[in-house]
Amino acid sequence: MAIDSDAPTMAAASDTAKKPIAKDSNTPTESEDEEIKYAKPGTLCGVHNVYQTKPDENEETSWSKDLPETIIDPAEDAESAQYALIVRNVKCYDGRKSLSIHSIVIQSEFLKTFLGKVLEGYPGITVTLERLEFTAPFKPLVHRWEDFLKAREEEELDETTKEHVDLLHKILEEELRDILARKKDLIRNGVITHSLLWTLFEPDDVVIATVGGRRNAYLFTDDAINCRTKAIILEVKFVEFDGDDFGYSDDRFEVPVFIGTTPITSLPAFPLRYHPDKESIRESLIARGKVWEQHKGYHYKQYEGTATGFLDDDKTKKFHVKSRIIIDTEAFNVFHPHKSIWVWGDLPEELTDEHRLVASSSVWGYSLRDKEWLRFHLDGTSEIQWNSAAFDSLVLPKEQENLKDLILAFAKSHSMSSFDDVVQGKGRGIIMQLSGPPGVGKTMTAESVAEVMQVPLYAMSAGDLGSEAYKVENNLKDILRMIPKWGAVLLLDEADVFMEARTSADLQRNELVSIFLRMLEYYEGILFLTTNRADEIDPAFESRIHVSLAYQNLDFTSRRHVWCQFLARSANTEVFSEEELDRLAAVELNGRQIKNMLKTAGLLAWSQKKDLNIEHVQTVLTLRKSAKPA
Repeated sequence: MAIDSDAPTMAAASDTAKKPIAKDSNTPTESEDEEIKYAKPGTLCGVHNVYQTKPDENEETSWSKDLPETIIDPAEDAESAQYALIVRNVKCYDGRKSLSIHSIVIQSEFLKTFLGKVLEGYPGITVTLERLEFTAPFKPLVHRWEDFLKAREEEELDETTKEHVDLLHKILEEELRDILARKKDLIRNGVITHSLLWTLFEPDDVVIATVGGRRNAYLFTDDAINCRTKAIILEVKFVEFDGDDFGYSDDRFEVPVFIGTTPITSLPAFPLRYHPDKESIRESLIARGKVWEQHKGYHYKQYEGTATGFLDDDKTKKFHVKSRIIIDTEAFNVFHPHKSIWVWGDLPEELTDEHRLVASSSVWGYSLRDKEWLRFHLDGTSEIQWNSAAFDSLVLPKEQENLKDLILAFAKSHSMSSFDDVVQGKGRGIIMQLSGPPGVGKTMTAESVAEVMQVPLYAMSAGDLGSEAYKVENNLKDILRMIPKWGAVLLLDEADVFMEARTSADLQRNELVSIFLRMLEYYEGILFLTTNRADEIDPAFESRIHVSLAYQNLDFTSRRHVWCQFLARSANTEVFSEEELDRLAAVELNGRQIKNMLKTAGLLAWSQKKDLNIEHVQTVLTLRKSAKPA
């Protein structure tokens, strides 16, 4: 069967196939004495139609040249186009009626104009389309049914529009009567059934949910059915910040199948309008959104509470954090790429109250104590209470007191300096080496500098970086990129393994030292290196270290000062006489040991329900002395 490109009707095509085709046209011919001859494959300019057959006993189909006997003319044509509405009906099996409406096509321009007002702002509906179609269960019309009735009664409609609206109302009222009545009755009683849950949620409804003990608001977008569990999935969006811009992020809540009715307010998420205290909730969420909006960009805060960490397999881990934190979504995305924060949509740089209402209640950043990238709850953050006396409380032997001013001067000058090396990007950092025995104030020096400058302190040890060369290099790269971005002070405690002189006997450690030296060349921040073995460091460090300070063991005067300082924080120093303080200072302890002695003595006093006194401290000192090996 060959059909020309003018595409004749199916009947004509069938007739064409039966006609002999002229031999001189290179097409098949037939006679009583010779077989049909066909043109070369693909050479005829035409269309060959085939038709799918009915399924056989195995529910399989094939293709045939013959037109199906059950073929019917299309239902929509010039005749159907005359009518205001096309209503498609299907068989109904609920026992109450024989037919139900599958869909309605709105063809009346009068109706389109009317529905444009009723459905204004309803997502996904464009009433000006030439073909405006609604499909059962007619969600937009169920959601806006009260608006439909109000507009039908109150608006001044011309005669034709009123006739068309009345016609649509009659059809919908008959079809939706049961759903609308049940919805009204359920809402009046403050409950809902699982099957009619969809009637509560209109796209862009403000819905509220309690997550992690905190109330959040979202905008409803859509619902879906979990095919396996039959639970209803409520898809929502909320305002988030990706480090550069505000936008929307998506979330979802699952409503498991339940029997009978359940209170609307007991759902995992429900429209705010059904809450009895909706106005005060709205105000409080907008107020929180304003605070959240102010936390975009970089912020240094105190935090106490739970936080969420994200593992590589998309699982989460809870942390209890009591630490200073860096809020920085941009850095979170850079250094935590497997769970980066992204948004969609175009929102203004300054949010409106409607945006603030559905803003996130979380911020993203880094816990300095836990060394973890986490999601923090906004209500767990607070302003840092700076210890302005931290640097003054640093105790050094009298002949070294002037070194404190030198250290602080170097640190402060770095923030104002624009010095650069011959090679751009090199030599911009300030590196200070602090050497000496344990407990003499090396670590506290770095802590005090950060406190006075009111900047973050990032403290780490060699163990945090690892021992394998490639891990050390990768970890250092991230840290040395991160710290200058925050203007932080970096403390590498017990850095001996990276600074010890290279030898031919330990090639692996030599590689670690070389990597560390190379990284220091391009570091742009303030770095404190502490070591207990200053005389064993590699000579190459001498040209990279700006200040090198050697701390000595605390003398009597320094120890007495330390005892007084710690006692002033934990007890009434007037309880201790001058003689008792002298006796304590006479014991050769370093600063860390003194702090631990007082902490233990304080626990002993607490267990006895007494104020801390010299007897408690003496008991701990005696225990320490008896525990020391002979």
